[in-house]
Amino acid sequence: MPDETKACIQSWKNILSGYEFVLWDSHRFDITSVQFVSEACISKKWAFASDYIRLYAVYTEGGIYLDTDVFIHKDFSEFLKYDFFSCVEYAECHVKKNNSLSLLNSDGLPIKLVHKIPGIAVQAAVFGGKKGHNYLRDCMDWYETNSFLSPDGGGYNIDFIAPNLYAKIAEKYGFRYKNELQELKDGMVIFPSWLVAGDQSLYVPETFATHMTAHSWYNYSFPEKIKKSKPYKTISKNKFLRKLFGKQ
Repeated sequence: MPDETKACIQSWKNILSGYEFVLWDSHRFDITSVQFVSEACISKKWAFASDYIRLYAVYTEGGIYLDTDVFIHKDFSEFLKYDFFSCVEYAECHVKKNNSLSLLNSDGLPIKLVHKIPGIAVQAAVFGGKKGHNYLRDCMDWYETNSFLSPDGGGYNIDFIAPNLYAKIAEKYGFRYKNELQELKDGMVIFPSWLVAGDQSLYVPETFATHMTAHSWYNYSFPEKIKKSKPYKTISKNKFLRKLFGKQ
């Protein structure tokens, strides 16, 4: 694991010292048991395989799911009283760029049938739930009835990423596309986005965790001409500059 990942996991052990930590990998989950997961793994798109496995893990055992690039600041134990908890994933830049609010009515619900609201979703990097929760089952059903590979075999079914899917299915339980505290059906609570900061710049004193957004599922590629350039080589070899410009 990269040093950044190890630092995140160490923060879990420091803050959540009374918890049992479980690594979900191919030794713990049969990656051939669900077509979507199997196809994602064959395609080496590991993060998309985990979109189902994280749901399965919490559905079958109960507990709190954490992406490996989540840094913990405060103990989550106070949220264990809820049957399910997560928070709004709110990216203001995407909301403005796509004029997302124009797609919603005053109650925060889509005006017409759309499969996602750009910039507003349900956090998938951190969530907790009771074993066997109906919402988790509903999310799992989507993956169990859809393929990762597109029908024509020419691409991947990744337009509907986990936060968007989780939000769409949460509509059934009363979720609205508003960045505010929401108490939903079946003991579900969705907190405002401050619960989990989308990146380090969004951290506030109320924040419980920061999603460091490693974006390991992105496929960056640069022309060889750029890779051979002096600036590229300088940045790629300097840890500080890599962080400053982004590891991609």
